[in-house]
Amino acid sequence: MSMTIFGHSAQGASHGRIEKKCQDSWDKIDYEPGLFIATVADGHGSDKSVYSDEGSWAATTVFKKVLRAHYKNFNDEYAFETFLVREGDGKFAQIIDREWKRSIMDVHKTAKRDMNIPPEEIYRLYGSTLIGIAILNEFVFAFQIGDGDITYVDENTVEALIEADKLLGVETHSLCKIDAWKRAISVVKHKDIDDNKPYMYMLTTDGFANSYSTQDMFYQTCKEYYELMRQHGVKAVRNNLGKWLTETSYEGCGDDITAVFAYNE
Repeated sequence: MSMTIFGHSAQGASHGRIEKKCQDSWDKIDYEPGLFIATVADGHGSDKSVYSDEGSWAATTVFKKVLRAHYKNFNDEYAFETFLVREGDGKFAQIIDREWKRSIMDVHKTAKRDMNIPPEEIYRLYGSTLIGIAILNEFVFAFQIGDGDITYVDENTVEALIEADKLLGVETHSLCKIDAWKRAISVVKHKDIDDNKPYMYMLTTDGFANSYSTQDMFYQTCKEYYELMRQHGVKAVRNNLGKWLTETSYEGCGDDITAVFAYNE
């Protein structure tokens, strides 16, 4: 694989008007031999989640750390795959849930914020969703709690890598809920693709898809990003990504938008 991972978080138009910082976060691992990780989190940004930018940062950090640690604990890729198939939305999800909540308590205590409130109220202050993928030689693992999209694109295909449990309106599943892991969805898919041909995985917060009136328009935009990278290269897309995402928010739903690309060329 010749994989490049890059992304950007853009402050939404609605947040810009009230001078509220972007609540999204993203992270990656592209230095571990045989493993690529990309992860995105969307802080709720509500009046009840006043520190959700810190919550989303904790979510991406925890996902990256936990997944890498599990990868290094297995002797071979097949054993790691077997674990993720069996425990991706079980034991692995429980660890993500537990470690995020542990991280939030550490952040809250270090910042000298009020500790005399129930833990579930502390978690709500940092509420966030989480999506992430691990790309290996033989398979791809996708994980999700809450909204957002993980999309696979190649010359002939645009499809969701994982089908999230969509809720009505602005509600979403969240890491801040008790037993959040029970709402996790995970998928392991074998890579029946040619690593010698261009393809990409695109991770986006819900502000991206919500800026388009139909799913077809969203998928068409994903394909356009793929074509831009094929025709003009990763550098050109990376250099313009912030501007494009800001324009998408201002012309669309007004929410923060994060897009992360794992592009194989």
